[in-house]
Amino acid sequence: MGSAACYHLARRGKRVLGLEQFDLPHELGSHHGHSRMIRQSYYEHPDYVPLLQRGYQLWDELNELCGNKDPGQRIFHRTGGLYLGPRDGAIVPGALAAACEHGLDYQLLEAREVEQRFPAFRVGDGFVGFFEEDAGFIRPEKALRAHVNLACSHGAEIRTGEEILDWQENGSGVTVRTRRGMVEGGHLILTAGAWSGRMLRDLETGFSVTRQVLAWFDVAADRAGASLLLGDFPCWFIETEAPYGHYGFPMTEFGQRGFKIALHRPGEEMDDPAGERTGVSEEEIASLQGVLRKWIPDADGPLLASCTCLYTNSADGHFVLGPYPGNGNVTLAAGFSGHGYKFASVMGEILSDFACEGATPHPVEFLSPQRFA
Repeated sequence: MGSAACYHLARRGKRVLGLEQFDLPHELGSHHGHSRMIRQSYYEHPDYVPLLQRGYQLWDELNELCGNKDPGQRIFHRTGGLYLGPRDGAIVPGALAAACEHGLDYQLLEAREVEQRFPAFRVGDGFVGFFEEDAGFIRPEKALRAHVNLACSHGAEIRTGEEILDWQENGSGVTVRTRRGMVEGGHLILTAGAWSGRMLRDLETGFSVTRQVLAWFDVAADRAGASLLLGDFPCWFIETEAPYGHYGFPMTEFGQRGFKIALHRPGEEMDDPAGERTGVSEEEIASLQGVLRKWIPDADGPLLASCTCLYTNSADGHFVLGPYPGNGNVTLAAGFSGHGYKFASVMGEILSDFACEGATPHPVEFLSPQRFA
């Protein structure tokens, strides 16, 4: 969110300084892992859909600005998205409600229709499919680099390895204290991810930071595997633990090779996001393999790689976005709760609006930090 905000501010001709405590990109937060799903039939809340529609335009624009014609270099890939769940569950009815409210194209598929269209799936009894053709995935590391490079081309300064210790509103602007010294600016945008809690002072958001496991598997030895490849296979979500579930992506040869799967549900809570992290356990890998064995047996092959990332969960699962209560020169964007990266492009525009105008035309009132003030 911060790299996108730097780009949108710089392209408006503003003097911009971006501060990052680690490198760009890095593997200590929430933006690594080579793929993030993007979809418009948003089961979490229909009010997110207008933001996604603008986000799609800006992701397409970023692809064009970076001239990525080679599929292996593209930032935004449209693959289609298949969501499987009970007819009366959370995922399919929620996606259907968002699609109907905003006039989005979709297809409802019975279990056998899903298996005929995507033979790699084995659909459980009582489950149906919701297919969204315009869904796909973003490559987060490439997107972050693109936003940073474009911001710098418009005159922004980006400093890495510079941790913010605290900040103070000073009447005409904001003073920020880092490990290298003091910085003064007219406006501060806080996009600190899992470290947001340290920046919030008296704002009680109820953020929790949780450890999440990602893994990549090879094709099962006795399967051809062609149906799992990018171009043939959709991004997918299965409501295995209502209202949460497992999700994944087509098999790719760029980034991390393999068939990626993860569990979308707040995991083990971490008191210190910078603290020592445990590796991925055998039990966690076995749990993911069990899901593949049941639902997508073609992908139940050897483990190729695994890692962890972080969710920063708000108390209600919705983003915390807007002017910092009681601080007119500070804007907050945090608590994306494991479903935020797809919005990074439009968040950059929204955060730039708040910093420059004090308001945004985008419909984000339902995400305001005032609900926690």
